[in-house]
Amino acid sequence: MSFITNTYKTIDDVTIFYYKWPANNKIPLKGIIQISHGVGEHAGRYQPIAKTLQKEGYEVYANDHRIHGKSAKNDAFLGFYDGDDYFSDALNDMRHLTDIIKKEHPNKKIILFGHSMGSLLSREYATKYGGDLEALILSGTANFMKGLGSFGLLSAKFLGKLNGKHRSNEFLKNLFFTQFNKKFKPNRTKVDWISSDENQVDLFEADPLRIEDFSLSVFLDLLKGSKKVNQVSTFKSTPKNLPLFIFSGDKDPVGEMGKGVEKVTNKYQKAGINDITLKLYKGGRHEMLNEVNKNEVEQDVINWLSEKIKA
Repeated sequence: MSFITNTYKTIDDVTIFYYKWPANNKIPLKGIIQISHGVGEHAGRYQPIAKTLQKEGYEVYANDHRIHGKSAKNDAFLGFYDGDDYFSDALNDMRHLTDIIKKEHPNKKIILFGHSMGSLLSREYATKYGGDLEALILSGTANFMKGLGSFGLLSAKFLGKLNGKHRSNEFLKNLFFTQFNKKFKPNRTKVDWISSDENQVDLFEADPLRIEDFSLSVFLDLLKGSKKVNQVSTFKSTPKNLPLFIFSGDKDPVGEMGKGVEKVTNKYQKAGINDITLKLYKGGRHEMLNEVNKNEVEQDVINWLSEKIKA
């Protein structure tokens, strides 16, 4: 089954590229899913899960976040950001896509699916626009790491004053991504941490739209955003009746080998959200949708949706 692509203009005149996988018209429409991808990747990487969902009767939309994928003006602009707050801008761009979806499906709520950075954005999104959501799925999400996160935040602020917030910085890139990869020595590639499936790792390394380097302000804004969404007030602002499916690998360094993901789940429970499903996959790394057991993960998503979503 095929997909279509289109673009939209944001309030600050940035062109955002998005995909749409129309639902299987041979069966009743089950729901609308909006995907928010992770940092350094792009929405096109979600084609496999989108096609699976499409066949099951879901319609799927996903935008390339600004400075990512085909939303970048050209290759030279991949990772380059000169705005004031990347986290807020990316969130507003997601909302713009939601508005497009609502015009096409005025009587349907949205199932929001966020991975990694996209999961942090989705968690904040749910506090602002939770009334428009039918369910929330979080993949590879994270608690705010007190050690690495706090040090990164202080470093980004200091380097921003020293070098200007829009310049890229090798130190911060290495601080996070190299630390993640160290968990899987001896390393075969720079991105062994994303999956234990070597073929998927090689595909990601060879992806021309993969971003290794970002403007310094992107690191700073994402760290600030991560700290915000992990505050008690954010969990309390999430709609209490919103069904949540949280999944990750128990060897995902972003989720502190499962411990950070469990902390996030516990904080949602303490905030009064009871309809939560948590699944940690044994041996899985950061991208469970690209792991050796990806078919199992996709089926778990389908099964959870079938239980929670009424056609």
